[in-house]
Amino acid sequence: PYRIVARLGSGGMGRVYLGRSKSGRAVAVKVVRPDLAEDGEFRRRFAREVAVARTVNGFFTAGVVAAEPHGSPPWLATAYVPGVSLDRAIAEYGPWPEASVLALGAGLAEALESIHAAGVVHRDLKPSNVLLAADGPRVIDFGISVAVEGSRLTQTGMIVGTPGFMSPEQLTGAPVGPATDVFCLGAVLAFAATGAGPFGSGSWQALLYRVVHQEPDLGALGPRLRSVVGRCLAKQPERRPSASALLDELAESVGGNATLVEFFTESAWLPDNVARVVRDRVATPPPATPLPATPPLPDTSEDSEVRVEPVVDPATISPDGDPREHQAVVHSTEERGNRNLQNPSNGGLHEEAAADGSTGDRTTEVPRRTVLLGLAAIGAVAAGVIGWQLHEGTPDTPGANPATGTSGPHTGASPTLAQKSPTSSRTLEHGALKWSVTTGGEVYSSPAVVDGVVYVGSWDHKLYAIDAATGRKRWSFTTGAWVYSTPAVADGVVYVGSDDSELYAIDAATGRKRWSFTTGRAVESSPAVADGVVYVGSWGGKLHAIDAATGRKRWSFTTGDSVDSSPVVVDGVVYVGSNDHKLYAVDAVTGRERWHFATGNWVESSPVVADGVVYVGSNDHKLYAIDAVTGRERWSFTTGRAVESSPAVVDGVVYVGSNDHKLYAVDAVTGRERWHFPTGDLVDSSPAVVDGVVYVGSADGKLYAVDAVTGRERWHFTIGAWVRSSPAVVDGVVYVGSEDHKLYAITGSSGAVQTNGS
Repeated sequence: PYRIVARLGSGGMGRVYLGRSKSGRAVAVKVVRPDLAEDGEFRRRFAREVAVARTVNGFFTAGVVAAEPHGSPPWLATAYVPGVSLDRAIAEYGPWPEASVLALGAGLAEALESIHAAGVVHRDLKPSNVLLAADGPRVIDFGISVAVEGSRLTQTGMIVGTPGFMSPEQLTGAPVGPATDVFCLGAVLAFAATGAGPFGSGSWQALLYRVVHQEPDLGALGPRLRSVVGRCLAKQPERRPSASALLDELAESVGGNATLVEFFTESAWLPDNVARVVRDRVATPPPATPLPATPPLPDTSEDSEVRVEPVVDPATISPDGDPREHQAVVHSTEERGNRNLQNPSNGGLHEEAAADGSTGDRTTEVPRRTVLLGLAAIGAVAAGVIGWQLHEGTPDTPGANPATGTSGPHTGASPTLAQKSPTSSRTLEHGALKWSVTTGGEVYSSPAVVDGVVYVGSWDHKLYAIDAATGRKRWSFTTGAWVYSTPAVADGVVYVGSDDSELYAIDAATGRKRWSFTTGRAVESSPAVADGVVYVGSWGGKLHAIDAATGRKRWSFTTGDSVDSSPVVVDGVVYVGSNDHKLYAVDAVTGRERWHFATGNWVESSPVVADGVVYVGSNDHKLYAIDAVTGRERWSFTTGRAVESSPAVVDGVVYVGSNDHKLYAVDAVTGRERWHFPTGDLVDSSPAVVDGVVYVGSADGKLYAVDAVTGRERWHFTIGAWVRSSPAVVDGVVYVGSEDHKLYAITGSSGAVQTNGS
């Protein structure tokens, strides 16, 4: 819907353009680069984070105004901010007086308060992500960085950030939260006041070491500002003030009785030289027609960004920055050395060019002991600034993705190029279509089949009830956002979660709502119903217990990160995974923790309990067997990539998919592999095992039926789009959803097919 009038830059996520709506409104349009657009994991995360970011409406944020995350290519548009970035303002005009820095802190604290209230953690607040407008600062790029962290830009277990503006928990791999952004805010304020970060300059190794092990240098700050910054930079997250507390303190300090918006509108809060530049930007309207490219101006900023493996102890780096043996490899890309600028003379926005004259994205992996400036600053998604910083990222392995589903929880991860294997022609059964139903969006929810009805959610914000025999719709129920959650059906009621932060109870016969429960954050976990109680996880690190009849809360249990895993209830204990890298066992009656088990990465896989053992996958590439009573590990099985698929246990065998393009059969007692079956892409669908056959979907667009004993393919059905949904099998019919907006009912028949060699 926007007419592109200028290119603003390119980098880690793609290219950014200045666009105009039909009414003439100027916006910044970010278009995702092709290789990421083909990465299904990135697209899913991008869609989720954009949806959440659109709920942020703080005055001091540059909000998302439109997006098409499933477009070809995906894109988003944000408010256009005619101003300059903080890093460029400091680089060109020097440090600020204390009064201006305190005012800046008040605006940024308000921005973080609104961002955190929407359930977003920025993760990459730094000077280049702060735009300076006449009526106050604007924070950009909030929430979107998590899409990159979870995509092929970073390997599992790696993080994105900028040395000197990263918190200790980001560097050590500990869970991040709102306190992470407060630490970054403290570093930004110190930079504004002194022109340098609070941990000095030098090599990235030295900066990382100082952030984790040494206290910041705040000697150049006045007493008032030193107190604020010092508390923000506390090593322990729990010792830092919240954004709300900072806002209360700073707003009263700088604004007196006036509201913060009134203060910024009416006062001269910027240093005079910066204020003049900002006024010039405001007075000069953005271009209405495309402009010719001009030679880029040199970049004077030292802002750089690296990806660091957090599993490496920062103690392996000496205080002077000399990397010791076994130090983590740091990947980064070459800084272009050039930024596209808003021409002070005419306000024009010009195309950024690389040092070699090209404008295309290019990736370079640097060797050990080498650091190059730049990398995926992702942001400046609000355009019209001096110093857009969008640098290349390195496509690599995908990161984590939420798992949902009870009988067959689905999860997601990025599709990669299919590993083709030789084909052979042999006669076997293959899937035949019984019927398909088209919804208005992707069907990532896994179907539940009860009493001849298939219940399934869709990205069109609806829950559907479909006749299992005919494929005819009985009813649909509309929620406020997409439905990842797999429905649970009990006593004539369908329970399902939605990204609108609600858990719904819907009459199975009529499709009418009985009640809804507000969790406060998106519900992509799938509910479990036991003894009149519904258990479900939500973003924001919560496991909820809700009375099934009334919809009233019985208790909530808090974890350290989002609960996308779906709970299972056995013998009075609720087992559920969390993105804080843990599996929890929680008393079903009291909501008190019995034990937790720590893995090496997110636990989005949903657990299954069999014979006193809890089986669950983790994004640390492992399938775990954990004693259900003690929480101690019995064994772990290592795959080649993240295990987001949820296991199925039948006849002493654990079946589970992996992002390494394989379906595994593992002995439930010993943890030894019995066989693996290769598919053409990721297996984040969770297997269903019925009558000696394992059914599972793959990102290669196929539903597979695999012999449970031998691991040989019996048949497959080609859908052609990612099958992230987990199949449900009833009376010889397999029901499964797909990214092509459809729910399928598939049966087996005979015929000759081409199969991949295995």
